[in-house]
Amino acid sequence: MPEMSNSNSNSTVVSELIDGFGNVETGTVAIYRTLYDRIFWDLNEAEAELSGERIDFANLIHAAAHLRLVIEGVTAASFIANHVLFAKINQRMQSAKNYDAMRKAVRNLNQHYWPRAFGIVEHGGQTGIGVLSDTGLAEAEVGRYFGTVSELLHVRNPFAKTPKPDDYLKQLLSLIEKFRDLLNWHIVQLADSSEYLYLRNLDGEIKVQALKTENPLL
Repeated sequence: MPEMSNSNSNSTVVSELIDGFGNVETGTVAIYRTLYDRIFWDLNEAEAELSGERIDFANLIHAAAHLRLVIEGVTAASFIANHVLFAKINQRMQSAKNYDAMRKAVRNLNQHYWPRAFGIVEHGGQTGIGVLSDTGLAEAEVGRYFGTVSELLHVRNPFAKTPKPDDYLKQLLSLIEKFRDLLNWHIVQLADSSEYLYLRNLDGEIKVQALKTENPLL
């Protein structure tokens, strides 16, 4: 893998106790952090491709490639505690004919595979941590954006009407923003488990906590 050029490459794993939760210490925390180190790198590289004074079609293609990897990484991340399931989901993603088929295969193995933004919320006059509704990229939106990046990465049909480059740029920038809102502070339920992983990206320092709670979060 190429050397990562942003501050995330110097991140350290920090696992802390949150009041009201039991802290679950496993190697899964470190693996998840490593996976997201790469995901955030791809997200940063996609944004860099679209941040220059002059953006050409090559920049769009490069950004789309990074964002395709982000989508696949996020989709597979909840399976990292089980190497058999992770290998199975990778195979299913690679063999799926389209995103709907890939989504169906993933949901059959973990219906809570898609992360949810998680942070400070107010409920009943009290402040605590919880799921942030309507924040970041929703699972239902992924298929549309997956179609956009796939169009940029595959041979174009010369007889079909295609979006203008500016339209592609707008959609890719929107996807980056939605991913950042979702992923910088998020929680996900591990496949075939009642455990959750809570990740915070604090100015490049990635902190991951493994949690258990008796109350469903998702």
